[in-house]
Amino acid sequence: MFNGIDSSITSIPNAIKRLKNVKNGQEFSSLLAGLRTFLKTLDSSPQCLMELEQRAYYVVNEYSDKETMSNLDSARNRVIAYLEQIMTGSPADERLLTILENYYLFLEALLERPPHGRGGIQTEQLSGLKIQNEYDVQHLLYAYLKPIYPLARAEVSEDTGYGTVRTDIFLDSQHVIEVKCTRGSMPQKKLIEELEADMVHYHAEHIYFFLYDKEKIIENPRLFRNIYENKVKGKQIQIVIHQPKIL
Repeated sequence: MFNGIDSSITSIPNAIKRLKNVKNGQEFSSLLAGLRTFLKTLDSSPQCLMELEQRAYYVVNEYSDKETMSNLDSARNRVIAYLEQIMTGSPADERLLTILENYYLFLEALLERPPHGRGGIQTEQLSGLKIQNEYDVQHLLYAYLKPIYPLARAEVSEDTGYGTVRTDIFLDSQHVIEVKCTRGSMPQKKLIEELEADMVHYHAEHIYFFLYDKEKIIENPRLFRNIYENKVKGKQIQIVIHQPKIL
């Protein structure tokens, strides 16, 4: 594999211009190496560099050059979008929060929009897909996030020093997602206890709690978020609440 470094990058706009003209994987790898070096000169955070790696990842299909190039083009566009995001000052954390808040649009498009009449997927098949518990929520959420964060992993165990905790969706060492799905036998007090325990146990600085309030036990979602998003010092807690209409 080509391991050269393009050391001629002098600015983010310059990197974007160069990325738009990339013709193959070798040029892309070389440019990325130079971009990483340049971002380090700007004292970019480890999270910024990790986000770049996630955006730049693509699958090489040894049997299809056409598919490999298509994957490369997608990766290049993701990197360009991220660099443009950096220039406008919009942090990746806000982007992730927006993606999580739009999750129900994904469910609506998948499950509530009638499939094409000539397709093999039938309405009856989709109506049989029901969210019963948090494992179902996690499965669909992971599938929703994976194309955007290719390096995301599900159910990653972490040794906290006093025990082991399992991260539902691990994006990187500083960004994790904990999934909750309410059930009829769960009082709001129990949900709060679980959230407070997870806030303390995770090492990650940014913790996203994805609450699929299937039973609508949270009476005031806005107040709930305001109270618990700033519960632990030194950590950024974000709470996303979805209260479904149908599922």
